[in-house]
Amino acid sequence: MPSTEPVSAVARHWRQLPVTPTRLRLGLSGGLDSTVLLHVLAGLRGALGFELSAVHVNHGLIPGASAWAVRCRQLCDRLGVPFLVREVVVRRDHPGGLEAAAREARHGALQEDAGGACLVLAHHQGDQAETVLFRVLRGAGMRGAGGMRVWDTRAGGVAIWRPLLDVPRRDLQAYADEHALLWVEDPSNQDPRFSRNFLRLEVLPRLEARQAGASAALARTGRLCAEAADLLDDLADLDLAAMGGTDDHRFNHSMALGLTSPRLRNVLRRVLHGAGALMPDEERLREAERQMRQETAAAGWRLVLGSHALCVYRDAWWIEPAGRPVMAVPQVWAGEPRLAWAGGAVAFNAAVGQGIAASMLHGVCCEIRPRVGGERLRLRSDGPARSIKNLLQEAAIPPWRRRSLPLLWVEGRLAWVAGVGVDVAFRCPPGEPGVVPDWSATA
Repeated sequence: MPSTEPVSAVARHWRQLPVTPTRLRLGLSGGLDSTVLLHVLAGLRGALGFELSAVHVNHGLIPGASAWAVRCRQLCDRLGVPFLVREVVVRRDHPGGLEAAAREARHGALQEDAGGACLVLAHHQGDQAETVLFRVLRGAGMRGAGGMRVWDTRAGGVAIWRPLLDVPRRDLQAYADEHALLWVEDPSNQDPRFSRNFLRLEVLPRLEARQAGASAALARTGRLCAEAADLLDDLADLDLAAMGGTDDHRFNHSMALGLTSPRLRNVLRRVLHGAGALMPDEERLREAERQMRQETAAAGWRLVLGSHALCVYRDAWWIEPAGRPVMAVPQVWAGEPRLAWAGGAVAFNAAVGQGIAASMLHGVCCEIRPRVGGERLRLRSDGPARSIKNLLQEAAIPPWRRRSLPLLWVEGRLAWVAGVGVDVAFRCPPGEPGVVPDWSATA
């Protein structure tokens, strides 16, 4: 009996897509799954009206893996599919381990220069069952237990489509045998030292032997958990909207504290996920909530949660990249359009009638320095010079950012403070050339 399930699955999911892609980019490892999907898509592209290309990613982790790219190219040439090879370097110090590092590097390479193409991946039902079980054992919560999505637009804005997610591997094998397809076997997939391999090779087969359909049941559980996670996201979005999010994604702290603990942690997960942060475990998230609720947090509080930090200052809270503290060292500014500063940069933008009068910056000594204390700035012609400390407080600049704020000194006189403004003595008159300094905390 002909094996048509992979073709039927692709056609079925194509009709259910929220948008109709005109270009598809397939992640082609050369293994059974992606080889079958390439063959299916190549056969359907005329009827469904999409352009198809394929990308192979070489991690450089396995000796001889470069030969896989040759096999992939031969298959693509035979099917008339444009083909590209990308080489990546996998981080050995990734907090999620080597598997997570390789996966992150692979997805980054597949999405690079996508140009609006939809990324297609060949994960099948067994991969979904393995993912759900793996994440449940890690206590990943409802979102993690939801596994992979058939259609996913969360990853960097690139749409990802997994049309084989409910197809068992045996159907892919039958299709490959029927069409005499050849594929490569990754020897690392047989190494049970890796957690996912252990589940796939030793745990899931025993579950299937004990209870037929265990993999399908796990995949179905993943779909249900994904639906529940979407509902929790909807609730979080309602809570965030009530907190009056600003353009820079800051939210009302007092209103956040009015939520129950489960709802507040749900909101934190939502914002962390949206920022692309590595999700902290339950204990760490509970501790973050506890500290966030302390009365002292409003005076200025920042807690690093892996790749990002949860911040509170006055009546606002937000998520920002954790970064690493960089010592701010005084630097001479000789008119460059951009000057590196404390892990970020100060840009000097030309303007008319704004910023610092350009005439006051020519042929003089200009220097960018950090705060040392006691500095004063005069922002109003009818007012006195005021302490930078008070001005920073009024500007609602959090305490941890004040240490690295750049201050521009011209001939020993303070002309500009990031986040505060330009001293009246240096302000550009209307209609004259000016320079507007602008500091970004990240380069």
